[in-house]
Amino acid sequence: MSAIDHQRARGLTLIELVIALALFAILGTLTWRATAQVIDTRARVSREIGRWQDIASAMQRIEMELQQIAAPALPPAGTAASPALELLRISDDGHSELRLLALGASGEGARRIGLRFTGTRLDWLIWPDRNARTGADTYLLLDGVRAIRWHFIGKGERHDRWPVAGRAGDTLPAAIELELETTDDGTFTRLVALR
Repeated sequence: MSAIDHQRARGLTLIELVIALALFAILGTLTWRATAQVIDTRARVSREIGRWQDIASAMQRIEMELQQIAAPALPPAGTAASPALELLRISDDGHSELRLLALGASGEGARRIGLRFTGTRLDWLIWPDRNARTGADTYLLLDGVRAIRWHFIGKGERHDRWPVAGRAGDTLPAAIELELETTDDGTFTRLVALR
């Protein structure tokens, strides 16, 4: 056996082994960081998708309820009856509640529904009676709301309140425009034709 064959048979030197271990450590670290980044990205995307689904679901629920508004005949003068659609201001800081008389499922008749914005919550309210004399069942529709603005469109005019003061005979506007401003996702606008 020659000297060259003897050196080849010896195996790896210590320096070669240290370099190989260092390369494996670097590759392992890079793989771990890439995997962690993929997991973080997946979690963030899942949260974003969930938020967009919540917003879409809330907007769909609002539109569905607005399209179910029932416009009963105007009550006789002097009769105390809740209007078919009414925007109540809860406070001066923009908190409001939109109450409407909506058609229920077949056979249920009309029911009183509300959409209340307080704090950063938009709640869906359902009263067991059509005049909202008892407590309502409350369900969270959307959280993370900064502001909600209702605009009532009819006869070539746009109003920020309903019913319009001093106007008799209009039980419903022609359309309702909703501006929903969220804390992180921007402002969403929806126009719903009522008639």
